Amino acid sequence: MDIHVTAGPACLSEPRLRELLNAGVSAIRLNMSYADEGMLHSTVSRIRTLAPHVKIGADIRGRKLRIGAVPNGSVMLKTGQEFRLYSDEDTKKCAEGCAYVSYTLNVNTGAIILLDDGAIALTVTEINDSEIVCRVETDAELTSGCGINTPGFPIDLPPLSEKDYRDIAILSKLSIDFVYLSYVERASDIIILKETLRQHDMKDIVIAKVELAEAVKNLDEICAVSDAICIARGDLGVEVDLPKIPYVQRHIVKTAKQHGKPVLLAGEVMLSLVKRYKPFRAELTDVICALEQGVDGFILSDETAIGVDPANAVRHLHALIGEFERRGHTQYRSSF
Repeated sequence: MDIHVTAGPACLSEPRLRELLNAGVSAIRLNMSYADEGMLHSTVSRIRTLAPHVKIGADIRGRKLRIGAVPNGSVMLKTGQEFRLYSDEDTKKCAEGCAYVSYTLNVNTGAIILLDDGAIALTVTEINDSEIVCRVETDAELTSGCGINTPGFPIDLPPLSEKDYRDIAILSKLSIDFVYLSYVERASDIIILKETLRQHDMKDIVIAKVELAEAVKNLDEICAVSDAICIARGDLGVEVDLPKIPYVQRHIVKTAKQHGKPVLLAGEVMLSLVKRYKPFRAELTDVICALEQGVDGFILSDETAIGVDPANAVRHLHALIGEFERRGHTQYRSSF
């Protein structure tokens, strides 16, 4: 059973990283949306020294949209407040009432823009040349680099951005075992990435992250060319109506199995452990239900990147998997 964990501030110090690796992780996930070259080199070197058997994967951002920096890293938004998104990269505009977006959003007046996996909702009230004026619908904390979703409005971007190509060039100098690709829409996205990896003499092992409604529609063709599938429930929960998420998850697992591809589950697996030391009871049931569906592994994100005790999160997940195995269930397979 695979347990992938995300590297972040909570686990990058050598004592914390050593404890995390000893807790029984299968792979470390490097999120290229946040990592810089220095952090990548030091983290990969440390992992290879402390636990050579642990695999390292890099998450390529793909079509994922994120806002730029906000003052002091985070800002509180209030219901009814005006908030502006602008595509003209001018750091002088960075203030409490606005944020930079690296892509001109294709939306209409009245459209809903969702930030941070839907935790923040903005309603578009006015559209200017390089600026979208919005109304904040819920009190929330906005942090630098959080994701953007525009349900119902397509993002006309290539599968790999200029940043992705720069990231791949950096990763080619490191010992990376595989990559995840975010915001996959179709099989050609995976094919383009694999060709790019081979051009850099890298392993062309790709885990396709299914988090867009378009990817669910094209699931068969994506499974055919990918090495594994990740059900990324964070963005998927914004793209698909919430009551449908459990059924979409089951459909993805079944389809991946039909293609003989391992499937990993990500997104709020044990999110309570970001701030707690014991998981919610509902999270325990969710993990077991996923195992019964045929999931081959899990990816922990905030639980290990910013959580209070990353190794503790892994131990809780291991305990659940162990209980599942003791009851005679061993149908899962390793990702690679």
